[in-house]
Amino acid sequence: MISKISRGSVAVGLLFLAGCNFEHHAPVRSAELPPLASTVLHSSRLWVDLSEDVSENACVAPGNARLLCFERQRSELQSALARSLWTSFPSVDFGSGEREPGDYVLHVVMQLEALPPDASGPGWSAGARGTWRLERNGQTLAGEQVASRSRGDFAYGAPLGIGAGEVIDALAVRIAMTLDALPETRVVLPVPLPAVATAPLPTPSPKTSAVSAPQTPSL
Repeated sequence: MISKISRGSVAVGLLFLAGCNFEHHAPVRSAELPPLASTVLHSSRLWVDLSEDVSENACVAPGNARLLCFERQRSELQSALARSLWTSFPSVDFGSGEREPGDYVLHVVMQLEALPPDASGPGWSAGARGTWRLERNGQTLAGEQVASRSRGDFAYGAPLGIGAGEVIDALAVRIAMTLDALPETRVVLPVPLPAVATAPLPTPSPKTSAVSAPQTPSL
């Protein structure tokens, strides 16, 4: 009897461990796009407030497909926003720090999803949808709902991490382009800097050879 129970327990345990492996992991990989050329330089720092719903890892199970977990989605979204926004603001910070009057606050909500093949392509796609809103001194300056879909040529599973990186970068660039077009209403006059004296570099003196002349042997 004990032998039967032990074998049954082992079988259940093996089945449970096998079930834990019945999921796909898709590390999100950014396309690492170059920063945008800014046309408006804002005078105050930007605080980026990512929603708590944007977790580091997010798992989805579309239809009858196995569980798919997007890994590092929060970190990659932060990196994409920082790369896209730093040219327009003197500083881009994340989290809750000491915010001063006049600072910008960008609220971002985003959710990743796996989309099955359709007319756009023969493979799976990664999708992202969410909202963003820019505030300053409690007043909303801009905001919109956003959605993006990657190329439809990925196999279901880890390759979708590349697609997820594409849509994250697309949303970050969209937000940056919109904020870049906002005029700066708080004009801060530059403080004149003191003059800098310059002079040519000194001419380097010739190096003395460390090799001594050969001596003539005495007779």
